[in-house]
Amino acid sequence: MKILDILKSSISGQFEIGRVSLAIGGFATVVTPIVFESIDMFHNGYHFDVTAWCVAYPGGLVALVAGGVLAIGNKSKQEAQAQQIASSTPAE
Repeated sequence: MKILDILKSSISGQFEIGRVSLAIGGFATVVTPIVFESIDMFHNGYHFDVTAWCVAYPGGLVALVAGGVLAIGNKSKQEAQAQQIASSTPAE
């Protein structure tokens, strides 16, 4: 499986906006605090500030990303069930 396949719908094969925005949010969750703390350390003479790190890494964004993951997983599960029902229904 390729990394970009994770961002595509299982039915249409096209990129889904929910998956793409979740990936961008997840990337930002990891990268932004590191960049923020690096800039802060450079400005303050390379002193690591735990409070600044905790403020830069908000739990709300993590909860938002986790909620997006659960929503996408639930949608994919429902799509798979719908495909299974559609394929098992006899054609008239």
